[in-house]
Amino acid sequence: MARSHFCSNFAKKNLFYILKLYSEKASAYPGFSPIVMDHLNGSTRVKMPLREHIRVTATKRSVVCDVISEQYLEVGMSLNGRLEKLRDLESSTVTTGHQLQLCGGPAFFHYKIITTIRLAKKLEKESGRGVVPIFWLASEDHDFMEVSWVNGESEKFVWSTHLENSKLPVGKFTLEGLEEVVSDWGANGVDLMESESVMLELQKAKANGEKYVHLFRRWLELWYGDTELLVLDASHPKLKKSAASLFAQEFIGSGIAKAVLKTTEDLKLRGFKVGTHIRDVNLFFQNGDGERVGIVKNGDGFLAGKTVINSEGEDWGVWCQKNAEFLSPGVLLRPLYQELLLSNSHVVLGPGELAYWKQLEGAFQMREIVMPVLHLRDHVLVLSEELLSQAAQVGWSIEKGWWSEMEWIKVWVEGRMPSEMTDLDKKLSDLKSLSVEVAVGTDPTLEGAALASGATMDKAFGNLYKKIGKAIKRKNGSFLNQLSNSSRKISSKGSPQDRYMNFHILSRDVGGFFKLRNLLLDSDYLKDKTVCELMHVVSSVNKNKVGL
Repeated sequence: MARSHFCSNFAKKNLFYILKLYSEKASAYPGFSPIVMDHLNGSTRVKMPLREHIRVTATKRSVVCDVISEQYLEVGMSLNGRLEKLRDLESSTVTTGHQLQLCGGPAFFHYKIITTIRLAKKLEKESGRGVVPIFWLASEDHDFMEVSWVNGESEKFVWSTHLENSKLPVGKFTLEGLEEVVSDWGANGVDLMESESVMLELQKAKANGEKYVHLFRRWLELWYGDTELLVLDASHPKLKKSAASLFAQEFIGSGIAKAVLKTTEDLKLRGFKVGTHIRDVNLFFQNGDGERVGIVKNGDGFLAGKTVINSEGEDWGVWCQKNAEFLSPGVLLRPLYQELLLSNSHVVLGPGELAYWKQLEGAFQMREIVMPVLHLRDHVLVLSEELLSQAAQVGWSIEKGWWSEMEWIKVWVEGRMPSEMTDLDKKLSDLKSLSVEVAVGTDPTLEGAALASGATMDKAFGNLYKKIGKAIKRKNGSFLNQLSNSSRKISSKGSPQDRYMNFHILSRDVGGFFKLRNLLLDSDYLKDKTVCELMHVVSSVNKNKVGL
């Protein structure tokens, strides 16, 4: 890998450490699906000049800016001039989004945002035009179980609320039960100042009677308010109304389903696995109690649960204009809604998101909406000094992929087997060959007996090998427990650390949240001056051990 950056020193327990950042093109990161590798290799990528994406109308841009301003004022936050660049129609946007994962959830949540901010800066520098990073709050998602958990250092913490079995959009949840779970998470390995800051924003939100979407905006401002990131909650009625015609198409037989199905079949014929469910109607309806229910065709009409949609039979364009605020795009229509509003130059996506955006190429063409450049988020591996040491003992590196816990132990134990075992194995092999030679030389009919004798020797040797291995494990039980713990901090059940470990936990041993955040924000891949997708390995090393 190319060493791309050294960070300044930081102190930990009276010792001084340095951070090392190694960056490489994302294709070097293990475990990507074929469709992601195809994207990274560029065989199906379409890149447009930045100006080609700046097609947003003055009216839409003005509405988006007014909504963002209103949403920040709603929670008493200042934008500090951040909105002015977006008001300029010559400016473009780079957007990422995610569900409202408790305390940020797995670390990849932050990697998406960091990639977005850094990419916007790079594009702005290259083009000479303003480029604004935007975070799209998935406030209407109603899968509470998916966002209700966060991992601490050694435990998983789950938010419990009386609303958890409802289909209410998570952004509308009250903050009941959050203080206890955030407090417990903060006490499980999170830096004290960082956990107190997260809790303080929760207490402010609770005191003001705010909902979860407002709290999440506060957390994003805590983490990224010193950057140019703008946060947009697209559930606002004004934004929905501007997409009424897009929504109406889903009811009149010209929705995106057929186009998505066609592109999906084409991808499958090329050998790619894409599994996002394609709905006939890619809309949800939020009924009187606020729950989000999928709309399905029912004969000549449409239902959302027991609610009849447009029961009076109005023209669908008129009905959608009147009722747009109650409509919510599904997972495959949401990207088109997003691009209708923002006309992004790039969108920053995780591997799974990238796959379903690929399914939408035909839908974007059908709706004559410019599809943005798809940009895979940064993939990051964070290694403390302890993890580096443990990895060195088994010879693991990221190029070898995501070993299971058992593989780590197996490799370590095999490396501690007595050297004489190799000699014994060689002598045994020679003995078996000699046995066959002697037996056949005496009487060819004895070959079978000689081979059976060799198999018995192999079994005896195998049993001895296993017993010696068990003895090594028994004598080194404490260390092997540590090794197992270390392996689970790198990958678990085939998933890399960024899929389950929290950013606050990972950053603790490399200088803290903002130290790691800023290191990644400032990273640059020295081998390539053009925009490219990246992977990083961040490690901390005791200065005294490297002679610095």
